[in-house]
Amino acid sequence: MNQDSNTQRRLELMRLIREENHNNQQRIRTREEILYGKSDSYGGIDEYGYPLSAAEYSRPEEGVHMSSFGLRLVIAVLLFGIYYFCRGQDLSIGGITTDRIEAAVNESETKLVDFISQFSYTLHDKLP
Repeated sequence: MNQDSNTQRRLELMRLIREENHNNQQRIRTREEILYGKSDSYGGIDEYGYPLSAAEYSRPEEGVHMSSFGLRLVIAVLLFGIYYFCRGQDLSIGGITTDRIEAAVNESETKLVDFISQFSYTLHDKLP
């Protein structure tokens, strides 16, 4: 009889833990709806029988994903290659020479250095 009562207590405890876990997941989904605009109204069900959030339901299939960093890197390398080729051959593209590009970069660099030095002086003056 004692073993039956222990078993019943364990089963009840397991049921309570599962119920609390389910309630916590519902609270999280409600907060996600508020914070991120996710919604359970899509009708999807996950593997545990709980409704899916909008983000989970509309998740794209796993596949090849190229980030924008990779694309930007390829474009930068391509532009640098064109610049280097034009500099070596003394060519211009659309009336833009490599000397003009270098002048523009130097001007931008000077503006950046001036901004940083101005910021650091301002910060240094404010410190005790």
